[in-house]
Amino acid sequence: MRGMAHIGVLRALERLGIGYDAVVGTSIGSLVGAMAAGGLSTDEMETIVSSLEKEDYFRLNFVKFLLKGVRASSIYRGDTFRERLRELLPPIGFEEMRVPFFCNAVCLESGGQVFWGTPGLEDISLIDAVYSSCCLPGIFEPYERDGHHYMDGGIIDPLPIRFAQTLRPDLILAVDLTTKATFKAPNYKDRVVSTLYRSFDIAEEVLVENHLHAYADRRCVLIQPKVAHLSRFDFRDVAEVVRLGEDAACRVLTSHSATRYLVDGSELDGLSCPVTPRDYVSIRVDPTLCIGCGNCEMVCATEAFWLHGEKADVRKFSNYECTRDHACARNCPTSAIQLGNL
Repeated sequence: MRGMAHIGVLRALERLGIGYDAVVGTSIGSLVGAMAAGGLSTDEMETIVSSLEKEDYFRLNFVKFLLKGVRASSIYRGDTFRERLRELLPPIGFEEMRVPFFCNAVCLESGGQVFWGTPGLEDISLIDAVYSSCCLPGIFEPYERDGHHYMDGGIIDPLPIRFAQTLRPDLILAVDLTTKATFKAPNYKDRVVSTLYRSFDIAEEVLVENHLHAYADRRCVLIQPKVAHLSRFDFRDVAEVVRLGEDAACRVLTSHSATRYLVDGSELDGLSCPVTPRDYVSIRVDPTLCIGCGNCEMVCATEAFWLHGEKADVRKFSNYECTRDHACARNCPTSAIQLGNL
C-alpha cells in the first residue's frame, strides 16, 4: 500500500515539468516503476491500483501445507500474485520500455544482488522480473532461473542509490518509503506474518540508513512520503496515499536546494506548493527524557550530537549535513529526539 505513494511522486514530476531518463525500482517500487517506464500515465496507474484488493495477491498455500507442512516454501501462492501482475503490467519487454528500466532481486544461493535490465539480464520477462523483486521471503515462492532462486531486492538494497550512480546521472530522485520513528509507528500484532513483515521493515530501515550515509551526495534529492502509519495491505484509500506521495515530492522539489538543479523558479509560479527553504533538519533533545545512553552520538554520521555528561547535547540545531535517515530518532530508546523541517 505504501508503494502507491510512488504514483504521487511521478505526478508531482509531471506537474513541475521534470522528466527522467531511467527508472530504478526495488520491491513494490519495481511494480510502479515498470508501469511508468512502460508508458502508463499516472491517471492510468491510479485507476488500476484503486481496484486492488488483498485477495488479488494473497491466497494461502493450503495444498502445499497439507503435503509438505513446514517444508512448504511459502505461506501464500505465488501464482496468484503472478497472474495479477500479468493484468497490471504492459505486455512488453525491457527493450521496449519508454525509458530504461531496472529492478533488483537477491539470489538466495549466492546472496548476491542482480539488476534485471542490465546487459546479460534483460532477457527475462517483465512479469518475472517484477515478481522476483517483490516476492518477500516466506510469503511467496522464490523465482527460479537457471537453477538459482531470487527474492525481494529490498532485503539487501531497498533504496538502490549505489546502482543509480553507475548510470552516471546528473541527479538522482530517491524515494524512501521505509518506516521512520518520527512518524506514527505501524500497528504490530503478535503473529507470524506480522512479525515477518515488521522484521522486513526494521531491516530495510537500517539498510537505508547505512546507504544514505555511504552513497547520498549532492546529486541525490531525497523524497520521504509520510506513509509509515499505513498497514501494508489496506487498499481502501489509494487516492490519499497517492496524494501523500505527491505532496512530499512537491515540497522537496520546490525547495531552494532542489530547484537549483531541477527547474527555473519562474516555472513554479501559481503552484499550490511554493518554493520554500528545506536545506537543513532541525534537531532537539528533550533533557527530561534523555538518559545519556550515547546512541545518538554513535549512529549520527554528521556528528550532530555530543555526549560529554549525563545528557546528550545537540551540536547542530540546524543540521545542513543531515542525511535524513532518521537514525538518531529511531535508535533513541526514550524518544527524546525531535527532528523538524523534514
